[in-house]
Amino acid sequence: MIDVYNQLLKELNSFVSDSKYEPFVVKNYTSASTHFPIISCSLSNFTDTDFCTIDMIEQHQEIYLTIDIYTKSKIIDNEEFASQAINDELTELVMKFFSSKKMKMTLCRLTPNADKNIMRRTIQYQGLVSLARGNIIRRWNYV
Repeated sequence: MIDVYNQLLKELNSFVSDSKYEPFVVKNYTSASTHFPIISCSLSNFTDTDFCTIDMIEQHQEIYLTIDIYTKSKIIDNEEFASQAINDELTELVMKFFSSKKMKMTLCRLTPNADKNIMRRTIQYQGLVSLARGNIIRRWNYV
């Protein structure tokens, strides 16, 4: 499972690297960082299940990821960008990335942060990981 998590982080970093805001993609953000924006990705939980895919061939595990996007106002080429604008653009990039990975978004909200100068948005995703292939196979529609 950790291999899938590390691979997702590498691919997310590559996906957002073209952003003019130059975000850092990290595991489990700590408040010691001084560089912003930060996209923190943490493996919230994964559950070993006895479920199989619809065709009853592949067993899978459920994976839960929490993404926190931390932004501050930033000056780029003598132009100031508001924290909200930066956060909105990075949120859109994160959503595009995880949608392409067939993961289901379960939460997207602004989260209160201890430092009022830093804007924080939390997004949570869930997906299914194939035990045989070690990759994300599809999202589910459980009720």
